[in-house]
Amino acid sequence: MELRWVREVATLGFVTLVPTAPPGLVGVCNLHGTILPVLDAGLLTVGQAGAPARQGDGALILQLDGVATALRVDQVDEVVSAHSDGEVVVDGRGRRLPLVDPDQLLRRLHAPGPGPGPGPAGGPPP
Repeated sequence: MELRWVREVATLGFVTLVPTAPPGLVGVCNLHGTILPVLDAGLLTVGQAGAPARQGDGALILQLDGVATALRVDQVDEVVSAHSDGEVVVDGRGRRLPLVDPDQLLRRLHAPGPGPGPGPAGGPPP
């Protein structure tokens, strides 16, 4: 993910489930006095839900069109400078890097249909 979208790397507070939320939206949390939606990065990128979001999980706080969103992640390995040869993005060591487009994540979250996986509490989609 390009750094321009990331406002901060944070630790989530208590995550409250939202029963009628679409798959991919695993709950909401309070960060610095602001209620943020918490998205499941695994479900929205590769279609495989991660463990339920909980207090203490890591998150990238994204700023998209003036709206802050928490993207739950298992870990942040490193922040690197990368370049593109037109088709592939590589880091300074020559490793190919997949890029996550935040706009695409939100489109997947709001896509109609059954969704890419189970509902927010591990049950069937709403």
